[in-house]
Amino acid sequence: MALTLLLARHGQTDLNTDERWQGRLDLPLNATGLAQAEQLALSLPGGIDALVVSPMLRARQTAEPVALARGLVPRMDADFRERDFGLFEGLTADEVAQQFPELAARNVAYRWDAEPPGAEATRAVVDRVERGLQLLRAMHDGQTVLLVSHGFVVRCLRYLIDGLSDAAFFEAERIPNGAFLTRQLP
Repeated sequence: MALTLLLARHGQTDLNTDERWQGRLDLPLNATGLAQAEQLALSLPGGIDALVVSPMLRARQTAEPVALARGLVPRMDADFRERDFGLFEGLTADEVAQQFPELAARNVAYRWDAEPPGAEATRAVVDRVERGLQLLRAMHDGQTVLLVSHGFVVRCLRYLIDGLSDAAFFEAERIPNGAFLTRQLP
């Protein structure tokens, strides 16, 4: 049987508005993000059997309207929490370039073989997300699952599910806040 997976990115926060690395900073949705969460609940297809959510506040707030509208009880899964971006968290790309010019020049936030000091390595995030995906498959075979998580997590899932190359991992278009993608897993 197949698993239908709806991959949703949380609604907007103030850090998204300023294009800052958010990572493990646990801020709430802003007014736009709350509206995006409501719109997400309205735009999803019928027949969702389960709701799995990153434990981070912005993901939980995004999932709340869906849970209420569909009568679903969210299951939190830390394997789908956002990547820790270490020293870059809370900063814009320009601020990183000013404060850490050598790291910015090497583009360490978007590399397989490097990361900002204190950050979670890309491969470690992919491995963590893969573990969560395996659990989803085991628990929800033949079902439709909405997973509310984060931009980097969705990137990892697309890499794992779509079979993207290592190079394409960082080139793939980001999913917008409050949007979702549908994937079928055999």
